[in-house]
Amino acid sequence: MFKCFPIQSKEEQREICARLGAEFRIDDLAYRVWIDEEEAGVITFCIKGKKGCLRQICFRKEKEDFEVMFICGRACMNFMDSVGATEGYFLSPAENQERLVQALGYRKQPDGSYYLNTEGFFIEHCKKHAEKPFE
Repeated sequence: MFKCFPIQSKEEQREICARLGAEFRIDDLAYRVWIDEEEAGVITFCIKGKKGCLRQICFRKEKEDFEVMFICGRACMNFMDSVGATEGYFLSPAENQERLVQALGYRKQPDGSYYLNTEGFFIEHCKKHAEKPFE
């Protein structure tokens, strides 16, 4: 079981980032992730007007779980979208996160950045997936 929730204080955010090897920026927001009652990861992001920027998805090697990283990444994206930051960027994905970045919906731009317009992205069911009844 995993939990993903916002970090409430900058001091706590600084400590978690240090433990997990993530860069701490005073202006960033962050979610912490626990898997099986153990600290597993941190996701940092910033919001500047209509721009929402995921900075890092940083997990302990032994706790890396694609589905958990995907769900928690989407939680951050949904939060940014809900406050009007619909121009989405992923600023510094790790080298081994290309698949994750694409699964989240970001697309690599000619300048090397990753971008996704989230306007309407979280409103309804994804139309790319066929409706399947539960079996």
